[in-house]
Amino acid sequence: MKRWMLSAGLIIISGLGFAAPASAQASTTATTTLSSGKPVKVSISKVGQNVKYAFAATVNKNVTFNVTNFNFSDNGSGGGIYLNFYEPGSNSSYTNSYFSSNGYYNFTPPEGGTWTLVVSPYSDSRGSMTLTFANDVPNQALTSAKPVSTTIAYSGQYATYTFNATVNKNVTFNVTKFNFSDNGSGGGIYLYFNEPGSNSSYTNSYFSSNGYYNFTPPQSGTWSIVLVPYSASTGSLTLTFANDVPNQALSAGKPVSTVITYSGQYAGYTFGASGNKTYNFNVAKFNFTDNGSGGGIYLYFYEPGTSSSYTNCYFDSNGKCSFKTPAGSGGTWSIALVPYSASVGSLTLTLN
Repeated sequence: MKRWMLSAGLIIISGLGFAAPASAQASTTATTTLSSGKPVKVSISKVGQNVKYAFAATVNKNVTFNVTNFNFSDNGSGGGIYLNFYEPGSNSSYTNSYFSSNGYYNFTPPEGGTWTLVVSPYSDSRGSMTLTFANDVPNQALTSAKPVSTTIAYSGQYATYTFNATVNKNVTFNVTKFNFSDNGSGGGIYLYFNEPGSNSSYTNSYFSSNGYYNFTPPQSGTWSIVLVPYSASTGSLTLTFANDVPNQALSAGKPVSTVITYSGQYAGYTFGASGNKTYNFNVAKFNFTDNGSGGGIYLYFYEPGTSSSYTNCYFDSNGKCSFKTPAGSGGTWSIALVPYSASVGSLTLTLN
């Protein structure tokens, strides 16, 4: 929803561009090629002078243009400029944006190739500014439990990631070392999760500080993530993707140790059971915390071949959980250890 609002805002701004005066086409400098991340100084000393640039674009890949050191005036009053963007081989503006101070404009080119950008002053505006073109942060492949650092240097710049998922298997994403700001205030970012082969978000999460987000993918394959800063936010963070702790088989009287390292990470167990019989589960060496406070976990018990829990137990310390299996439910039962909130830590589980 927030992403749609941002796009709509850009459309409104670009609509101002149609008010550009005809005199803006009076004279044009030679074309300069922009390189991602390399600022150029734009100077307009004559009324109606245009400055022309070229930049390489990839179809459906976001690009951003940051305007800084803005210093334009119009006969003693505040001045303004337009950025007009042209598709390869076209003389009609595809999109445009108006600036009267520092800012940025980003969009997704519908066509790859060499685009043209023309800086046109509004009315009699003259002055200078710094223009920086930037592509997105290159795609990074995530591996379970391996942190990846990302820096968003320019407003409107995105970052992308990929990860492998298994259908109906929980995955979690921990954000740490969060350091984003938005023009001097606290910044924020969205993570948009796209199914394999799709450009539409399946789910998303917003972060304005350290945190986590976990979900259960409805299909297997290579998923993609798009990190989209909120408004003009720039900064850095560390993203860690993690699969669940692998399943462990329980045998009567044999303790099994489990460590939950990442918030939102689950653990799984299996055990052989007979119908109409009582089973006891002892939790020992409980050591879970939740952001500095006491943590907790749930154990959810599943009958063979079912995805809805038969019963569950909650632990915030050492303890015991007992239940009787229903008649005719013999076979391999499963258990899901689900931490409460952001709880992480370790414990030992014993089937008796």
